[in-house]
Amino acid sequence: MNYKISILIPTYNERENIELLLKILTSRFNFYEILIVDDGSTDGTIDIIEKFTRKYPNVKLIERGSKKGLGSALKEGILSSKADYIITIDADLSHNPYEIPKLISKLNTNQIVIGSRHLKGSKIIGWNFYRFLIHITANLIAKWFLMLKCSDITSGFRVYKRDSILKIIKYAKSSGFSFQVEVLYIAKKLNYKITEVPIIFINRKKGKSKFNVIEMLEYLKTILSLIKRTREIK
Repeated sequence: MNYKISILIPTYNERENIELLLKILTSRFNFYEILIVDDGSTDGTIDIIEKFTRKYPNVKLIERGSKKGLGSALKEGILSSKADYIITIDADLSHNPYEIPKLISKLNTNQIVIGSRHLKGSKIIGWNFYRFLIHITANLIAKWFLMLKCSDITSGFRVYKRDSILKIIKYAKSSGFSFQVEVLYIAKKLNYKITEVPIIFINRKKGKSKFNVIEMLEYLKTILSLIKRTREIK
């Protein structure tokens, strides 16, 4: 079956969250393809996903066997999807699936729609000062060095037009978290239209965040690399 919309979910050890997310998605969005790319989970995440793949034909799993990174998982999922529109959403329930239609509604005249935590009407629930400071710093660094105008550069809650994101990932080299900023910078260089909508972001209540010092260093390295690669993107 050909789906018009795919919901792409990268997972790594999300046993405590993925079941509830898939219950919501299969009840509310059973006419969308739900594509999970697992990065070598060892906590039983795959067992839970397979219960859904057996029951729902629109739920599909790509097992990668080992941890290769968020950006790598997103790229593989994008290439595997044949839908016209691709939604990316975190597996930890920090993004509200019921806000998906709000993002899709803005896609007609844009190539990318971002769910932003920093617009009027947005809200962040559950972050401590340290986590908020890291997030704001990462955003400001990307805005300053790459001259990006988005309010939430690192948000993983997005909708892409398939033909646009396929062209973007031809230039994308990051395999980790910094893939998020790389995509927006490449989109800017290709003169793609990007818009944002306010979302309610709830910090994960279960499981551990995958963001760490190594990811932050890669993020900074990617930004410097993009500045040098500007002429490659056209």
